[in-house]
Amino acid sequence: MPRPKRPDNPMLQVARTHLLTLAPELWNARIHLLQLDGPPGSPRFAVSADMCCSIGSCSHHITDPNTCPVFACSQRRAIRILLSRKGDLIHVISDHLRWRK
Repeated sequence: MPRPKRPDNPMLQVARTHLLTLAPELWNARIHLLQLDGPPGSPRFAVSADMCCSIGSCSHHITDPNTCPVFACSQRRAIRILLSRKGDLIHVISDHLRWRK
């Protein structure tokens, strides 16, 4: 008998809502949610999403944007959102860096 599917983290829906508001062009990008540990009042969640803007004409000759080894690429649109425990927006970083490994 297969194991029951683990339910999604409720913070993912909050992250998708913030992402849709801040960067609607990344609505179909893969979202990465990371739970942070720190002192009281610090961000509890880091949400990152990125998407390559030029999949067919990559200057680095990468065919699959999910396996791109380039850390900082001017052809990438990326955003990192820091959220509180309640889902409140603390900080937004919008750039061209890949925030995940």
